[in-house]
Amino acid sequence: MEITPDERLTDALGTIINQFPPMVKGMVDLNTNQDNRQWRLTIFDIFSHLSSRDLIIDQITAAQLPELLALAVQSNPPFFQPAAVSPNELAKQKAYSYLANYLMGQFTRMLNTIGNPPQVIEELTVDAGDIMLAQIQRLQFNYNQRFRVANYLADIKARDGLLAAMSAKQSSALTGVGGEVVSLAGQIGQALGTVHYIIAERNAVKKSQDYFNKIITAGHYPLALLFAQQSNSEWFTNFFNQKHRPSLDQFKQAYHLSLEHIEDVNEMITDIISQLKLDIKVLPTGRTQDELLQLIDKL
Repeated sequence: MEITPDERLTDALGTIINQFPPMVKGMVDLNTNQDNRQWRLTIFDIFSHLSSRDLIIDQITAAQLPELLALAVQSNPPFFQPAAVSPNELAKQKAYSYLANYLMGQFTRMLNTIGNPPQVIEELTVDAGDIMLAQIQRLQFNYNQRFRVANYLADIKARDGLLAAMSAKQSSALTGVGGEVVSLAGQIGQALGTVHYIIAERNAVKKSQDYFNKIITAGHYPLALLFAQQSNSEWFTNFFNQKHRPSLDQFKQAYHLSLEHIEDVNEMITDIISQLKLDIKVLPTGRTQDELLQLIDKL
């Protein structure tokens, strides 16, 4: 049985965006990163089943809060292709940075209107700030030759992982469970967001060298490349430190060296899922636990 989020959760973000000023509404792109949004809404829906009651409007609204942050991150990404920037492009970048600020403001406003306890409001506000700090850190990681597997994992946990953690914490908090369960839900959500990102990146790298070339020229090094770099440090040092853009043959070799380490990526995915299963089994028995175990079995 495929686990998908309640339609009321998937439809609500569009309704919220439609209430924004036309200028803002025209800049928001809901067609990008739909898979990530669906994943987080699924996590929210599953944790809402810690209570047997049907979804209420506060829960449906609360599920959109991490999505407002995700849209803010999406509108002002920490990656870019090195190129001369025209005045028009620079103006566009600044406009989208202002959009990110607007969406962050809407997140804060709505967080305080849906019946959250003060402790939850404070924790989710801190989380939102931490995601933005992680964006700055990610920008500093771009093209950094000292960026390693441990840095990669910390980066994904702090961005995609934390967004999913917020979905899980917000959902469980609104069911009325105790703080320990909410904290565990956040831990599980963060791992789910992290492993979902790693799997998606692995699949994209395996499918397309063009994708691989595009992200590394933007300074974003996929996990398979980082594992390859550990085994071929001298080759990659020469590859990244040339005075000119590497040749197509060099990109091809970098790609094939990275593909040789897909199994290392798979092992990390397996390790995360194994720990996830242990954490899920600590949750109260019932529908949420069962659905989470089904969800990760499909990974």
